[in-house]
Amino acid sequence: MRLEKPDSGVASMSSFNSLSQGLIDVWLASDEMTMPESLYSGFIGSLSIKMALSVVGTAHGDPYDWTFQRIKDFGFKSHLLGQLRLQFPDATLRDLDRRFVDEAIIPAYSRCLQVGRPTLELVRTKLLGVRIGYERLILPQKCEGRPSWCISLVEGRFFIPPSKEAKTDMTDENIIQLLIEGQTTREIAEVLHLSPRTIEHRIDKLKARFEAKNLVHLVAKLVATQIGRRETENH
Repeated sequence: MRLEKPDSGVASMSSFNSLSQGLIDVWLASDEMTMPESLYSGFIGSLSIKMALSVVGTAHGDPYDWTFQRIKDFGFKSHLLGQLRLQFPDATLRDLDRRFVDEAIIPAYSRCLQVGRPTLELVRTKLLGVRIGYERLILPQKCEGRPSWCISLVEGRFFIPPSKEAKTDMTDENIIQLLIEGQTTREIAEVLHLSPRTIEHRIDKLKARFEAKNLVHLVAKLVATQIGRRETENH
């Protein structure tokens, strides 16, 4: 079955709830012969930088033989997120972090396969010592028997490293990256789908944290911090 891409009104929506509803609508029109890319292809361009999409192959009876494949990764750069990507490549689940797989993947996907319909949840867990939180939609293959794949759409909510002195949630990570790229407060608000006042409030907190006198001083300190991280990684 070949599914039509969503119309421009749906595709232009980029909130997690809107995208989830759009994917569910397309899933409802699918059948057993529908391939995963037919479901998600019309939505890839609408994912915000806080979202990621993947496919988990669930054909094997042993969950540890299920396969994880990234389709679209988070769109922002982060030191910690970069480290997690290196440690969490496309692979079978038995080759990934066992604690994360046992807590955040196998139980949720097993439930989804059992009920055979989309599931939506807020996940709070740890990956390689980093506390993470994200909303997740799981779409199983629509079929009479056991689904052989599931699509996962996630939106990051927080991302906290082990060090108590380096707490930074995902929104602050996004703001830092966009400031370094030269985005204005209003532009950052549009990208992150937050109000300009919220962005200003968070920037004020960043100024206090980095002891910056103004926005230009803050950006300079953020750039220096990023350079320091890269130099540390290279040694």
